[in-house]
Amino acid sequence: MDMADQKRKSTGRKKIEIKKVEKESNKQVTFSKRRQGLFKKASELCILCDVHASIIVFSGAHKLFSFGHPDTDSIVNSYVNGTREFERSKLGESSLIYEEYNKQYGEALKELEMEKKELVEVEKLARVSKRVDWWNEDIDNMSHDQLQQFMVSLYELRGKLYERDHQRMMELAMLKNY
Repeated sequence: MDMADQKRKSTGRKKIEIKKVEKESNKQVTFSKRRQGLFKKASELCILCDVHASIIVFSGAHKLFSFGHPDTDSIVNSYVNGTREFERSKLGESSLIYEEYNKQYGEALKELEMEKKELVEVEKLARVSKRVDWWNEDIDNMSHDQLQQFMVSLYELRGKLYERDHQRMMELAMLKNY
């Protein structure tokens, strides 16, 4: 193994000397990488320890970068005013949003249950209507919905019979004309 191979294998994390970066292009790269790392660590701290934090950084080009949990504005306002107002402002809004989503979810579940019940009824009616003599079914034990479906089925049957009769009459008329 030559020196180049040894060097490549050992270039992992290493302690660097903390001093001002002189080269302008290196400053920008270092700033960008360190800023991302700093924001990531702050985010982890907020999640792991359930704390609120904010970081405001100006780059060498005087650009503003910020991180905040729950958000930068509410934390800065809280600091300036000496209050814990961010807990009511942003967190309250997000909990209201979650409550609204939960309410909508509950309503959707209720609607789904109703549709499942309706589907069961429709399947029952479909089984009844597949019987050859469904029109002879005892109507005394039927629910209101079943009675309505029964009437609709009767009207459909009547319409089909009328159409079929009309079609047969036309066929017979055509045969007579030949």
